[in-house]
Amino acid sequence: MNRTKNLQTVSQINMNTLKRSMDTHGLDLLLAVSPENFFYLTGTLLLSQTIIPERLCIAIFPQKEPPAAVVCYLEEPQTRQDSWITDIHTYLEYKESPLQTLADLLKKKGFGTARIGIELNFLAARYVQELAVLLPEATLVRADPVFEATRAIKTSTEIQILSEAALHTEMAIVEAFQAAKSGHSEKMVANNLSIRVLNKGATSHWITLATGSNTAINHPHPSSKPLIEGEILRVDVGGVFQGYQSDVARTATVGVANKEQRSVYQRLREAQRETITAARPGVRACDLYLECKTALARRGLSMTSQAAGHGLGIGLHEFPILHAQEKSLLKPGMVLNIEPAVVDSQGFLYHLEDLFLVTEEGPRILTTFMDTEDLFSIPSK
Repeated sequence: MNRTKNLQTVSQINMNTLKRSMDTHGLDLLLAVSPENFFYLTGTLLLSQTIIPERLCIAIFPQKEPPAAVVCYLEEPQTRQDSWITDIHTYLEYKESPLQTLADLLKKKGFGTARIGIELNFLAARYVQELAVLLPEATLVRADPVFEATRAIKTSTEIQILSEAALHTEMAIVEAFQAAKSGHSEKMVANNLSIRVLNKGATSHWITLATGSNTAINHPHPSSKPLIEGEILRVDVGGVFQGYQSDVARTATVGVANKEQRSVYQRLREAQRETITAARPGVRACDLYLECKTALARRGLSMTSQAAGHGLGIGLHEFPILHAQEKSLLKPGMVLNIEPAVVDSQGFLYHLEDLFLVTEEGPRILTTFMDTEDLFSIPSK
């Protein structure tokens, strides 16, 4: 494996926070099985973990020993190619149990009686039961909070990847908006935008795009509906770049915006920017949600969601989610999205989503390519 790539993969892991969190929870080792946490610990992005979740691949991360991995034999070549971990073990799919292979390895390494952190948010109950039988002297502990707390604080390498992913996604939106015209269908605009996101380096993508009354649907599929002058168009789009997500939402008008449309959008943006400004270390996630809700209310607008935003990284909605019940504190190094959405008198939904980094000096917005001060106007034919 290329040594430079190896070091870059390790630099993506917030090692100090991970070790401290393991110590806080009294864990001897972690098992990462979900696509997100397996990738985080190994640097290997396996498509099969998403499309064939029963093909288990497991990263083993001890507190004091070198890491290891157990993967399906089919995934061994890619894991050896991409991962900084060299101690890789395999099982034969449909013939051998991945958890039996794991249990045998852990016993051999002296972890048969260890406190083992597992992903209860992801690991199916039957796998947890099987592991408990195979390791009767071990203690299985829910470790989801360990992964959440660790991945919430991004390393400089992760921040760079997320910043570039956001930039490329914004560029794709601007180019697609500039190419769009009234009369084009939602699907035509969405296809154009999708191609641009992929051409800018994304390995996969997702998109919701709608105009007029379709904007009120939470996650609408682009349809054959044409762009009609006087209506609103909104898009929420993201891609996976080097294993990390982008997530940007923008709103435009078809033709020249009317007075109400300009007013609603301006008030939405003011409230969003006011919320971002309040995102400082020590502020609770729930307080940032309340800040957004209050900022909108002062401007005569109502939030349409029960959350004001979320963390972003390998996962699309990472810890912390900014809702009324989340009491966790913002910390330097968190990368968050703020994404309020509101409706106008016609029921058209306006959505604005930006990415920023929490720092001691104040928030630093990472989505700065597109000028969002005014509504983007998609020209008439």
